[in-house]
Amino acid sequence: MKKYFTISKITQIAILSALAIVLYNFPKFPLPFFPGMLKVQFSMLPTLIGGFVLGPVGGVIICVIKFVFKLLTTQSAGVGEIMDLAIGIAVILVSSIIYYKKQTNKSVIFALIAGVVVWTGLGVLLNGVYAIPAYSNQFGLDAVLGMLKIIPGVDDSNYIQKYLIYGCLPFNLMLSTIVSVVTYFVYKKVKLLFNMMDNKLENK
Repeated sequence: MKKYFTISKITQIAILSALAIVLYNFPKFPLPFFPGMLKVQFSMLPTLIGGFVLGPVGGVIICVIKFVFKLLTTQSAGVGEIMDLAIGIAVILVSSIIYYKKQTNKSVIFALIAGVVVWTGLGVLLNGVYAIPAYSNQFGLDAVLGMLKIIPGVDDSNYIQKYLIYGCLPFNLMLSTIVSVVTYFVYKKVKLLFNMMDNKLENK
């Protein structure tokens, strides 16, 4: 581990962490036909790229740094931040471990598909058992139902199931797929840049 934390690696983790924080602070926007609580933001992108370029350890560290920053500025009483941390770490570990076993183009594709499955599946699971009940307890059921009113037929007897099926699942599937596609086309360029940085610092 001591060898891993070189000046170059620390710098690279800092760069990707800063980028994740910047993307998190970009204006987030909802999409038509989805509940307003589901907003598009791409702060997971540098984290996933970090997992591919720097390995599972680097990716997890970037995820934790982003989590700490988000927690300091939370507007969801920490619920959304804990969700992001759990999903982020799971996706990074699964995808980067699969990729680092062979590091071929096929393994990249398989790793990203596995990441999409984990992201979507865990997102649905954690929303159902943790996030939505937590929001209901903290902000009141009426407030949650108000955010879910875009879903046809939603009421106090079916709001969790309706949200998971018509909101959480398709939204997370869409967002994770977009992030994975961008990662596929970007990570090699970032890896090349970071390798150049490693060589430059080692030759000093």
